[in-house]
Amino acid sequence: DGGPNAKFFEAPETLALFDGIKNWLQKNCKKWIQTDPPTSKGLSALVIQLIQFQEDNFGKNVTKPPLTRLPMRCFMDFKPGGALCHIFATVYKYKSEQGWRRFDFQSPSRMDRNVEMFMAVERALIQAKCLTLPVVYVRPDVDKPTAAKVKDIIKRHQGTIVESEEQAT
Repeated sequence: DGGPNAKFFEAPETLALFDGIKNWLQKNCKKWIQTDPPTSKGLSALVIQLIQFQEDNFGKNVTKPPLTRLPMRCFMDFKPGGALCHIFATVYKYKSEQGWRRFDFQSPSRMDRNVEMFMAVERALIQAKCLTLPVVYVRPDVDKPTAAKVKDIIKRHQGTIVESEEQAT
């Protein structure tokens, strides 16, 4: 359904994977996590909230979502310096810069700031080469109305349209 699998993220084997991420954050993001040092359980809860927020606000049941959801593979990349590390680094940095005491994904007054935070996460993932935006070639044999619709979807999701198959990803 696009929502988080809480059982997976709260399982003991998964919590153990968060230890590596916690160590990476302590090494690389000391400045942003020192006031509220993360625990494996806390990181697990935060990832569940992040996935739920993007599903509720950018998911398939949302009309006019402000952003495209981050791929689930980013939330499953537990490698030190991997996508999940960059997601956490960005949200902790954002929390620190905003002067927030805690993350709040429920409050309507925080909605715009949370969307901005997700935009920052997307930029960080692209910069760290953990996420690439699609480069799409629409074949000439696709009928005009369908091609127009597909091109509109590609643009809305920040993809690029190219003129030859070789240029496409």
